[in-house]
Amino acid sequence: MRAAGNTSPWFIAGFVLFFMCCVFQKEIWAQSNNHICAPSLDDAYAVQSDADSPDSIASSNWARVAIPDDWTTRWPSYSGVVWYRVDWHAHCSGERVRPPIAVLVKSMNMAGQVWLNDQLLWSDANLSEPLSRSWNSPLVLSLPGQAVNYSAANQLYFRISGNILSSPGLGDISVGDMQTVIAQYHDAVWNQRTVFYLSILLSFATGMVCCFIWLFRRQEAAYGWCALATVFWVCFASTLVMTETAPFADTTSFTQFNIAFFTLYISCFCIFSWRFLDRTFRRSEKVLFTYTFVLLASIWLTPADSVPAALLGILLASILLFSLNSVFVSFLCFRTRKLELWLLGMTLIGCLILSIIAFLSLFHVFENISNVLPYTALLFAIFLSVILAMRLSKSTHRIEHFNEELNQRILEAEEKLESTLNDRHTLTVKKHQLDERLNLAHELHDGLGSSLVRAMTQISYAKQTLSNKHTLSILSMLRNDLRQMIDSFSETQRKVPSNPVYWLAPLRNRFVHIFDDMNIHMQWKVDPEWLSPPSAMQCLTLYRVAEESLTNVIKHSQASEVRFRCLVNADNIELQILDNGIGFNIVDIGRSGIGVGMNSMRTRIERLSGILEIQSKAGETSIVVRVPYERSTEVGFTVDEKSF
Repeated sequence: MRAAGNTSPWFIAGFVLFFMCCVFQKEIWAQSNNHICAPSLDDAYAVQSDADSPDSIASSNWARVAIPDDWTTRWPSYSGVVWYRVDWHAHCSGERVRPPIAVLVKSMNMAGQVWLNDQLLWSDANLSEPLSRSWNSPLVLSLPGQAVNYSAANQLYFRISGNILSSPGLGDISVGDMQTVIAQYHDAVWNQRTVFYLSILLSFATGMVCCFIWLFRRQEAAYGWCALATVFWVCFASTLVMTETAPFADTTSFTQFNIAFFTLYISCFCIFSWRFLDRTFRRSEKVLFTYTFVLLASIWLTPADSVPAALLGILLASILLFSLNSVFVSFLCFRTRKLELWLLGMTLIGCLILSIIAFLSLFHVFENISNVLPYTALLFAIFLSVILAMRLSKSTHRIEHFNEELNQRILEAEEKLESTLNDRHTLTVKKHQLDERLNLAHELHDGLGSSLVRAMTQISYAKQTLSNKHTLSILSMLRNDLRQMIDSFSETQRKVPSNPVYWLAPLRNRFVHIFDDMNIHMQWKVDPEWLSPPSAMQCLTLYRVAEESLTNVIKHSQASEVRFRCLVNADNIELQILDNGIGFNIVDIGRSGIGVGMNSMRTRIERLSGILEIQSKAGETSIVVRVPYERSTEVGFTVDEKSF
């Protein structure tokens, strides 16, 4: 309680002090409010005059106007200088306080000067052709206190140099305290310049995207036309924010190019909308190109005194073309069920509405609506972004689906491949077994068969009963031939003889005695050295072919003379077996299928890429075999015209 008693006086004193401060501050605010100015615009006047200052203008020539003013409504054919006078009062409540006052001029079309009473405040760089372009550049000026009459009327003078091609006149004016005017100035800059810059940048980015899509996919013609249309739109929008006419010679040239850019943009946009629908209207496109060419030619071929009307007509014709195309394409879009085309139709309708509003605002039908034309670029950019996002999403889903399908097919292919490899392995094993059996059959026929034929021949041509020793020798020879046949299946275990004589010596030894018993004269000639050593398989094959050929002489030829020749050439080894027997019909034997020995010889030679030539007639039969040292990919087998 003691502490509370000691604190209460201090608390009361602080509360009283706070209350007195509030009362004092309220008095200050009230006093300040008594000295705030509230400027007001009274009347506005205009006069045709090329005077350099307002002092030179007669007061009786002023005509009363309403701001904003377009002097073509009053003087339709006048291009030159018009002075505007705006009367206003400061309406300041106090005399000692002089707060800063600012003026906002939203547009002067085209070039102008601003005067306060008799003092020049601001001037454009070029007041004669080529004129500066202040029509889309808001201007804020702080009025100097020494030039303002706070107790009487003030005059703001505007000297405007204009051309009838560009709706000449004076835009909205606002006079007030600096803070309020600055806020209005920022709003005006946003509506008259910033949105155009954003539209240009956004259109440029959109055009670049469309251009690269078209460059990488030439079949996407819609994006190519979109990029071209964007180029002309950027050129057109850029002229709306330029503050000087240069590089053009004058306002007329500037306006002509401005209308030309707009016309080309409309034509390219029409083609883009048709290509987006995957439509090609050949006759309509020819008409469109002709229509565009006529409009462009009219811009520069029209006589000078008719240029304003011609440019206005061309502008209206382009707007009409855009409107008709938007309605037509939207109608086609809404007839389909594709979301992309519905979005295009809604975008075109939105752009058409904004364009009509901008067009009516240009002719002052709508006075309080800000410039909405740049928002068409924003609307179209949103549409294109949605379309590209949708197509990217579809492509991504398609790729994902394709990857899944591809993975499934890979799994199926792997299963089929595994099954195929298993089947191939089984077939390979079977083929190997069949090859082994076939080789064994050939060896049995060519090797053991020949030996049996020789043994049978020896026994049949024996002049007396064979002794046990002789019979045992024949059986031992058959056993050795069987062992040689078995060893021949392992080529790596066989060695190539050192020379042809040593190679064919066993063959000669086996047949010379049989030929002697059968009274067959044999001529034997073999080259003494190898020019290039053959392989073991080549030696074995040629040996078996020679053995089969000599056996056939014993079995079938009834010959009395046999000539055997082995030639070692630079490219091949050649065997020649000739006899003077009864011969045989090669074609008939081939068709009958009984020529097992000859088929065996042919098969062996084909494996070595060799050539077998057989010629036979009564008294002369020749078998020629050529086997190259290097095995090639082609198989050769040639006989004469009677061969099989």
